[in-house]
Amino acid sequence: MDFINKFALRPSQPASVFPDPEAARAAEDSGRPALPALLGALLLAALVKALLLYFDAVPFNGDEAVVALMARHILQGARPVFFYGQAYMGSLDAWLVSLAFRLLGEGVTAIRVVQSALYLLYLLTLWLLARRLFFDGRVASAAVWLAAVPTVLVSTYTTASLGGYGESLVFGNLILLLGYEVIYGRWQEKGPAWLALGLVGGLAFWTLGMAGVYLLPVAVLGLLRFGLRRPGAYALAALGFFAGSSPWWAYNLTHHWAAFGDLGGVLGVESSLIYRLTGFLLLGIPALLGWRWPWTGSLAPWPHIVLTLLVYLAAALTAVHLLRHKDDDGPVLSPGAGRLLALFSLVSGGAIILSHIGIDSSGRYFLPLYLPLVLLLALFVARVWRWRAAAGLAAALLIIGANALEIGRAAADPQGLTTQFDPISAFNNRHDDELMAFLREQGETRGYSNYWVTFRLAFLSGEELIFAPHLPYKADLRYNPRDDRYPAYTRLVESSPHTAYITTQHPRLDELLRTGFARLEVSFQERQIGPYRVYYGLSRPVRPDELEQAAGGFTDEHP
Repeated sequence: MDFINKFALRPSQPASVFPDPEAARAAEDSGRPALPALLGALLLAALVKALLLYFDAVPFNGDEAVVALMARHILQGARPVFFYGQAYMGSLDAWLVSLAFRLLGEGVTAIRVVQSALYLLYLLTLWLLARRLFFDGRVASAAVWLAAVPTVLVSTYTTASLGGYGESLVFGNLILLLGYEVIYGRWQEKGPAWLALGLVGGLAFWTLGMAGVYLLPVAVLGLLRFGLRRPGAYALAALGFFAGSSPWWAYNLTHHWAAFGDLGGVLGVESSLIYRLTGFLLLGIPALLGWRWPWTGSLAPWPHIVLTLLVYLAAALTAVHLLRHKDDDGPVLSPGAGRLLALFSLVSGGAIILSHIGIDSSGRYFLPLYLPLVLLLALFVARVWRWRAAAGLAAALLIIGANALEIGRAAADPQGLTTQFDPISAFNNRHDDELMAFLREQGETRGYSNYWVTFRLAFLSGEELIFAPHLPYKADLRYNPRDDRYPAYTRLVESSPHTAYITTQHPRLDELLRTGFARLEVSFQERQIGPYRVYYGLSRPVRPDELEQAAGGFTDEHP
């Protein structure tokens, strides 16, 4: 450690030009039960997750099934680096789920336990970050209590796994915390801190490209503060980064830099700026604020919107007043914290607007922006609490209660807290067992379906029921070949002497399938099971391309 410190830090200026806020914070927190407040918030968050699991309020989806299958294959000896079928989104989530499978057994519950544990870690790192950035320790306590019952958007994407969002939120908080410490705080001359910053940043980068919205503000502020005067520290951070992201580099060095091709499609800007900005304002922001469920365009009840809007406005006005140093108690933020939070918010919002994800109605790319939102609300609650404890408690309960009511309403919805916003693919798991029993009874263990059926069916059946994801699920019948994320399944289906077809809530596709079967003179039977329509007992195996050609084409557009 001494060697690292000597190598990293040969400063040409004093270690810090800012006063250390620790003394003020210690005085502020004296006699206050900060740790019990954190533990209480963690217990509340665990209760919320437990209730969502108990009531099966979050459907098991196709993306989550891919993670589950990767975890199962890891236990069987596979070593995936990325989410199946793409060269981005690292497999860390699948590795964590595989550990849960080993400890708890394979099942959806084990996956959700991992995501719940990650969210508790998010709350812990949020508490640590808030305590470092704000003088008033009550802000950190308020932040974790408010985040323990978050908006429907945050609840959905921190309960179901999409492959790395939970880990990214935890890593993001750590990047901001470590970044603050090495730029403005106590660890400017600590080589291990620079190394840790790089290591966490590298892991975050491999896990999900979303890490860039955390890394860029830290890098910019570090360069503005130190310029080129700390080459040793930068070298340690770079060393840690490449170590943490080594799976990314190892894969791309041996696969012709495939990540750049994949990320080009993900971050493309084929839509107009006005269109992306409209999506940002009318879809993403309302979902972030809790005014819209991510899977629907309709808004929450007006009383909820009006009440929370008043709280948000009061919080914003309070923050503006305090940050202009009009408060008698001195500055609110630790030195440099305002720059870090402002730049992080700007980069996070800009990344959404400047790429095609600005038109993504799910809102999952807005998850990093929940951090400045909850800190803003926490600052407001802490300040009101400082004035009148009862008023601060009422403000906190109002926010928590509004979120809890919306989570309850969403959980009671037939779709539950779903990650799907297309009606064709948005359905719960209530008929999965019936479907699997029927397929086994009919001996239909191979066939074709869409992405949202194939992988959940494969996982839930222990990979007994294998259906290749070759059917479209879009209303306009577009099909993306990338849906075939695990080609081994396709090979098994193509070698099978019997094939069945499963569609979901897609009458137009059903009509085309019937037309194709009739023109090919293939007899079949139909069975409706909840959202699933099964075509079985085919007189001979039929491949989707043959069926599409006979039906006159499923769509005029092929990617």
